[in-house]
Amino acid sequence: LGYLDIETTDLKANIGIMLSWAIKTREKNEIHRDVITKQEIFDGEYDQRIVQTLIDALNQYDLIFTYYGTGFDIPFMRTRAMEWKLRFPVFREVSHKDIYYLVRSKMQLHRSSLKAATQFLGIGGKTNLDPRVWRDATYGEPKALKYVLDHNIADVRILERLHKKIEEYCNSNVVPV
Repeated sequence: LGYLDIETTDLKANIGIMLSWAIKTREKNEIHRDVITKQEIFDGEYDQRIVQTLIDALNQYDLIFTYYGTGFDIPFMRTRAMEWKLRFPVFREVSHKDIYYLVRSKMQLHRSSLKAATQFLGIGGKTNLDPRVWRDATYGEPKALKYVLDHNIADVRILERLHKKIEEYCNSNVVPV
């Protein structure tokens, strides 16, 4: 079991690239992660390397949890893999469950965001990304890239905590990636 989060330069994968990713293994202080480099951005290699390291990491898990991964993370990752002609896990190789839909179906919050759910349940650690930091990361500024990766790591940690608080109200059905 793992908890996944990615950060990107754009919401559409045919325009944007992946900046970083993190996967936290459940019940362990183990976080697989990677971040793009300035050289990769400006040499035109873009996110090819980190898309491959993400695929390699995904293949170590049977089940991945995301927050709105059905609508964003999974299609974005798959599209970037297709861009680079990398083999993304196919149907039923890795299963996926989206905690966003669990929150929406099991709770009645003013918003369905990760921040709203974790705040309501008293789970600290959600970080905000300043648009200027995001812009600087897009251009490979090392401190900004580190901040974005730290944001990924914080999100997978709180995602695990959120999942543990609501999982007893959910069935165990999983949706294949």
